[in-house]
Amino acid sequence: MTQPVAVNESGWKRYRRIGPAIVVAAVVLGPGSIVSASRVACGEGFDLLWIVPLAGILMIGMTAAAMTIGVCKENTLCGLVADRFGRWAAWVVGLSLLIAITLFQASNNNAMWMAVSGFIGHETVNKWSTLGRASGLLLFNGGIIALVWLGRRDLYRWIERAMAFLVGAMVLSFGASMFASAPDWGDVIGGLIPSLPAPEPTLTGDAEAVASSDDASIAWLSMAALVATTFSVAGAFYQSYQVKEKGWKRENLSTGFVDVFVGISSLALITGMIYVTAATALHGNIAPADLTDASVVALSLEPLFGSWARIVFSIGIFAGAASSFLVNALIGGVVFCDAIGTDCRVSSRPVQRATIAALLAGWAVASLAALTEVDLVSFIVIAQSLTVLCFPLLAGVIVWQLHTLDRKDVAWPIKVLAWIGLAVVIALSLKTLSGLI
Repeated sequence: MTQPVAVNESGWKRYRRIGPAIVVAAVVLGPGSIVSASRVACGEGFDLLWIVPLAGILMIGMTAAAMTIGVCKENTLCGLVADRFGRWAAWVVGLSLLIAITLFQASNNNAMWMAVSGFIGHETVNKWSTLGRASGLLLFNGGIIALVWLGRRDLYRWIERAMAFLVGAMVLSFGASMFASAPDWGDVIGGLIPSLPAPEPTLTGDAEAVASSDDASIAWLSMAALVATTFSVAGAFYQSYQVKEKGWKRENLSTGFVDVFVGISSLALITGMIYVTAATALHGNIAPADLTDASVVALSLEPLFGSWARIVFSIGIFAGAASSFLVNALIGGVVFCDAIGTDCRVSSRPVQRATIAALLAGWAVASLAALTEVDLVSFIVIAQSLTVLCFPLLAGVIVWQLHTLDRKDVAWPIKVLAWIGLAVVIALSLKTLSGLI
């Protein structure tokens, strides 16, 4: 896609090459991460904090696997699927990822209102009509579409720099919020030890049994969403395309591994900070059902830490939504164009058209949710958890191609983590599907 980068360099120049995994971290770390981490932490306290680093480790393994494939293979992932099974199979892979992207994008649209609510107040935003909100989202999408259509040829480089800035903004804002909450670090360390929350006392009566079952289903969806927003196979899948956009070859594998570790570790760190903040400030003080909007999380911090904490947390919400908004749709555009056999470079017109279609599809789903007055947090949690239904196919393609590479190109820990990741997303998909039924 681009000219190969220099490989005989070291020090600062080498680390300036880092970027693809930062883009993945920025797009994965969207409003779904904020909502899911806050809701699970609010309900379970520190008991499930261990899910975040575990999902981060799996994400590092899957992203490193996709990066290795992108560097070592001449063809793209969907191209490899088409060569082996036919173009129809590549279409299936592309559509699976596009469905996940559309659900993510709908969450991103709703999160823009969450950021606005955090800045100007939930009551003020509630005064606006649902049609007005949908129109406002359309205008925002129109601005992003103009950016895509009029984008320069170095659009990818611009995106890389912008995402690094937004990830930095999230580290600062959520880190400040976490330290302001003054967590008990003993509880934080205890939460990193894998365990399941203690079951609630059994209720009697049919109505209570149904309510308990519904609460358990909602709790499971929240946990699945928390895993999906950190261990995003769609983001890992796109990594193989990014390294081709950068022109990386086998000689750049060491830089690629550093890139993956730095980028995905940032993702897990920020999600963990959000979780710790919510577990400290919200657990036992507010019911998870009352978290009807991510801005409620920010507003709930105000009585404890003052208005500055609400503003700082809202900045993080906005950065999370903004970082995901364009790149999430771009992932759908790039992979779908590759699936149908057209030019899949970021700057190509087919990718621009497909990206615009993904933006509009996400807006349409979000607007439908707004018009039906579904509460935003429930919508985002369900949408995020549904994405895991599409992940097994994407993970399967990565694992399949990983085993076609030379052994010298793939370290055995990457293969192990990729297989574990595939097993996890299959289990999550089956459990989520049964829970929804």
